[in-house]
Amino acid sequence: MKRLFSAALLLILDIAVAFGAVYLGKFFQRLLPEVCLPDELLWVKAGVYTGVTVLCFYFQDLYDWKYWKKTSELISSILLGEGLTLIILAVLYYILPVVGLERDVLLMAIAVTLVLVFLFRVVYLKLRFTQYTGLRVVIFGDGENAKFLYREIRSGGYPVIFEGYVGRSNWDLPLRCLGEVSDLTGMIRKMEPDLLVVAPDGWRGTLPVEDLLRVKFTLCDVIDGPTFYEQVTGRILVEEIRPSSIIFTRGFQSSRFQDIVKRMFDLVFALVGLVLSSPIMLFTAAAIRLESPGPIFYLQHRVGMDGKDFKVIKFRSMRQDAEKDGPRWASENDPRITRVGRIIRKLRIDELPQFINVIKNDMSFVGPRPERRFFVDQLEKAIPFYALRLHAKPGITGWAQINYPYGDTVEDAKEKLKYELYYMKHRSLWLDLVIIFQTLKVAVKGRGSQ
Repeated sequence: MKRLFSAALLLILDIAVAFGAVYLGKFFQRLLPEVCLPDELLWVKAGVYTGVTVLCFYFQDLYDWKYWKKTSELISSILLGEGLTLIILAVLYYILPVVGLERDVLLMAIAVTLVLVFLFRVVYLKLRFTQYTGLRVVIFGDGENAKFLYREIRSGGYPVIFEGYVGRSNWDLPLRCLGEVSDLTGMIRKMEPDLLVVAPDGWRGTLPVEDLLRVKFTLCDVIDGPTFYEQVTGRILVEEIRPSSIIFTRGFQSSRFQDIVKRMFDLVFALVGLVLSSPIMLFTAAAIRLESPGPIFYLQHRVGMDGKDFKVIKFRSMRQDAEKDGPRWASENDPRITRVGRIIRKLRIDELPQFINVIKNDMSFVGPRPERRFFVDQLEKAIPFYALRLHAKPGITGWAQINYPYGDTVEDAKEKLKYELYYMKHRSLWLDLVIIFQTLKVAVKGRGSQ
């Protein structure tokens, strides 16, 4: 997707800038009158500086333009990122002096990194919001499907430029009609878009097959509306799902080898997570015990893979009598949540005991969030294909959790299902790592429970 490509481009530029800044700092040091000895480990030191810098920039959201659209936001993010870099490097240099840069070289490298990283992102923003940036798209269709795609993509701020649509000139949206279907090939040849998105309301007997084939093989790529929506937004259009689109589409399956690798990954990181987070969990347990009466842990039946029930383990974040009136979704500002509970939910600390669920093989690190049987039964009736999510092992975090805000309605569950099905279709170890790092960033920056 364009978003991932942009992030990768910025990452590569930052690596080149940070690595080069160290060598530039060493070069200028040699111009000083003091004696400057050659440094055979300079490449190692440059690698350490680059790795720490890029990691800190990642946690300051410097690879996602949505968080630094304003110059003030960009400057503060870069300064915070470099400040965090200095702190981590100071600790690292104290523990491993051999990887430490000389003070003059380090200060020069930081100065160069600050300036170039800022300039690159200013240029990126300028290009990002010009009319020439983004995927140039023509829509084939003039009905409700085409309107839905246009509104969804525009409202989401995705890097897509709609050049116009092909169909009848009676659309009630600010998008120009390029002409009738009969002149499809000529219009595409004239406009030269990157993509023709086919999204009419009716398919059967209405498509100009020969024209579409000619466009596909000679002019530009052609895809259907649901595929376009999926590629751009990172979610599946649930409204358009048909059994055939699941049965005959690649994805939604994992090999035996992938399952073994994922299980080994879960076991190793769950054990490491338990060890590293044990001080935080001990402090949290004491805080819960001191604030309100009741158990420290909250055990609750959830629906797992293939509909099997299991007990999820969490730190208790609500009053002991939170469900005296029966089960209901937790809302964003739920009065049942305790003061300690509000903090640990915001920082995702209440989820840490679920490492035990991962070790027991009830859950994975990444997957659809497990729901209670009471809500699953309701949602299966209200949302088509909701049961499909039960064919994946539930996770501590997931694609929906990092992409969709907290929600407590059937509509929210429907929106999250779009992301969950996208994950099930495209799941891989790489996507799992992306989701885990995004979750860590959300927790560190305290953006709240989702």
